[in-house]
Amino acid sequence: MHTRMFACAVLFVVALGGWSQGFAKEIAGSDIEELKKQMAMMEEQLRFLRRKVEQLEARPAVSSDPTKAAPIAAEDKIKRLEEKVDAAVAASRKTFPSQFNPAITLGIDTIGSYRSRNQGFNPGDGSGGRDDGRAFSNRPAGADFNLRSAELFITADVDPFTKAYGVLNASADAAGNDEARLTVEEAAIVTSRLPYNLTVRGGRFFADFGTLAHRHDPELPFVDRPPSLDAFVGGESQTNGVEVSWLAPTPFYLKMTGAVGNKLGGDTRNGVPANQSRPIKGLTYMGRVQTYYDINDDHNIEVGASVAETPNADDASVPPTGKFERRLVGMDFKYRWFPLGRGLRQNLTVAGEVLHDLGEADPVNGGRRVNVLGVPVRQGAWGGYAYAEYRLSKEWRPGFRFDYFQLQSEPLLVTNPGTGLFGSTRNAAGHRTDNRTWSPYLSWYPSEFQRLRLQYNRADRGNANDANEFFLQWTVFLGSHSHGFMERD
Repeated sequence: MHTRMFACAVLFVVALGGWSQGFAKEIAGSDIEELKKQMAMMEEQLRFLRRKVEQLEARPAVSSDPTKAAPIAAEDKIKRLEEKVDAAVAASRKTFPSQFNPAITLGIDTIGSYRSRNQGFNPGDGSGGRDDGRAFSNRPAGADFNLRSAELFITADVDPFTKAYGVLNASADAAGNDEARLTVEEAAIVTSRLPYNLTVRGGRFFADFGTLAHRHDPELPFVDRPPSLDAFVGGESQTNGVEVSWLAPTPFYLKMTGAVGNKLGGDTRNGVPANQSRPIKGLTYMGRVQTYYDINDDHNIEVGASVAETPNADDASVPPTGKFERRLVGMDFKYRWFPLGRGLRQNLTVAGEVLHDLGEADPVNGGRRVNVLGVPVRQGAWGGYAYAEYRLSKEWRPGFRFDYFQLQSEPLLVTNPGTGLFGSTRNAAGHRTDNRTWSPYLSWYPSEFQRLRLQYNRADRGNANDANEFFLQWTVFLGSHSHGFMERD
């Protein structure tokens, strides 16, 4: 009986040795966690075989010389198997050959549009209008096709302690004969193993301000960026600097972020020439607090607050001191309804952001804010947006967005076209210029790598031409692409 048991054990060892040899060849393509589980199973089997051999060796021989050699042969088999397992474990501790190959994604975002008229700002002095440079107003009136962006996302681990990523963008500009000009939107290094739940990011990145300012155009839930963000932030929250974030050890989600950089968004120089360094107070300091709470299994909400401050930007062209301040504060929220009984393919998102600009800097044109007469002004302005999107199914998502903002340097009085007297006539709207945009839209996702979106904008500018805009957006992603938590939008 013992001989049969031993023979079965030897056959099992031989089979296990062949299986482990084939397994070792497939290690490079296996998942690490699965590999660990299989290594644990092999180690358990080895311990079982060792016990069997020890039991056989402890018993007296029951046959002649041929059977005495059986335990020795079994030991040799186990020794060779142990060597193979050790080699497999050593290989599992090494990075795979593809570990240092970065994940690369190319996002192509194309837009066909129709615009009823140009939205030129009307100063009310009979001189007509001028282009305000925001929200596609640099595109001509009428029908148009536009390569909005071709973005190359590159990310990889540098070592066990840091990772890095870059975003290269090529956008067609109507002012540049519609040629796509390549720019570096982001190029940053991020730590991954700091203690105390700390993360540091440095380089060029989109600062963590609000909810949409740090997202790229192809990742927006609608075609265009909300006009209030274009007016108050200057589009995306790009900066060159360093950012530190801390995930608080609380029973609920609480994240705090602080950053310092040379700008926020479109304020390219804060009044300082590009070839000059800024004073310490001429840098932009940013902070954000964000929390997340599950109301119940079907409902959750996010709330955040952001601030950006440039205490003392310097511009020699601004009389009398050349000093001015920029300050922008914001509050944002996002509510989600995810009914568990209907799966992850049907949900509702309601989100928005309120902004208050009470500084002196012009976030779009740089330098100090001035009114139509060229006089420096400091006048707070409100703005913001809200949108709701319902996910009917995996493919279809209708939504609606409303946007509102005030001009930060609204000239309450303008030149009278009849008398030519400065500041003698109220502006064309008769009150502070209010800018409103209504935007219904419909998104269709044939797959997670492709999206088509139809959107209509009714843009009413208090002191500018009203306009109707129609957009058809077609976006695709090539290569590695992960929605992450944004897929819950």
